[in-house]
Amino acid sequence: MAICNACGVELRPGARFCDMCGTKVNKICPSCGEVLRDIAKFCDLCGEKLPAERIVTVKRTVQGGVAAGRLHTVGLKADGTVVATGDNTHGQCEVSGWTDVVAVAAGKNHTVAVRQDGTVLAAGDRSMGQCAVEDWTDVVAVSAGDYHTVGLKADGTVLATGRPTDGKCKVGEWKGIVAVAAGMEHTLGLTQNGTVVAAGEGMFGSCNVKDWKDISSIAAGHIHTVGIHKSGQVLEADAFAAPGVLAWTDMAAVAVSPFHTVGLKNDGTVVASGDVQYGQCAVEDWADVALVTVGERHTVAVNKDGTVRAIGDNAAGQCAVADWKLW
Repeated sequence: MAICNACGVELRPGARFCDMCGTKVNKICPSCGEVLRDIAKFCDLCGEKLPAERIVTVKRTVQGGVAAGRLHTVGLKADGTVVATGDNTHGQCEVSGWTDVVAVAAGKNHTVAVRQDGTVLAAGDRSMGQCAVEDWTDVVAVSAGDYHTVGLKADGTVLATGRPTDGKCKVGEWKGIVAVAAGMEHTLGLTQNGTVVAAGEGMFGSCNVKDWKDISSIAAGHIHTVGIHKSGQVLEADAFAAPGVLAWTDMAAVAVSPFHTVGLKNDGTVVASGDVQYGQCAVEDWADVALVTVGERHTVAVNKDGTVRAIGDNAAGQCAVADWKLW
């Protein structure tokens, strides 16, 4: 017997809405159309095993994106193709043939992408198994660390491959995850209830997130962790907070490198703190920004019109993005 979650009335077979309060029915057997309880794993009418719940929304249309590795930058265009610039020693920029891509990530010397069908592509350094993603399916997001890659599946479970030292790939029991982030020796997962889980060495306290609550976004740096509270305040889980970062407010997103932290505010302006040797923190004049990412010593932003800007170390051409138009 199926019960309306809102008013408790018994639902008749085949109902799509409650006839008392109008609430939409959440779970219906895909084979016979029987109305089911929310906790059902099999249909009680035809016996069909129900597919795993999808707690992460699959991005069906490409919006564009950007990612940065140690010495390379990757751009995702609105048509699902990918561009890259910078160091290509390991083939990490060999992405020109990629199509139907909906998300990209960049590790130290490798590049990863999710396709519309949930499969994953990888290019670059394979020495530690960080590109062994060819068998992954139903993936909706990826993150790349120095030598490992993490994938988030639509059912909220997580995959990981690469150098397994320090336990950073021990994510097989995670559930209810809606976002992931990979650092050098640790992995983070944001749960659907706003808490954060971590795996790995936790060097200098980078995995000390068990008390975090109401988190809306996470980022993993080299050996540190940053989160955004739903209020827009920034949290850090280590002893390496860049000066002033914990005072940032009204934040929409944050990106972290081994040496600097960059934040995107809700009004489209950008703030940065940390190493300024290459000018990577000179973002005080940036406005109308939609996305930010950071490499080891460079900062990249996608403007709201789809153009791209970058500042910082350009020794390998990783900042050569002035002619990119991602949407």
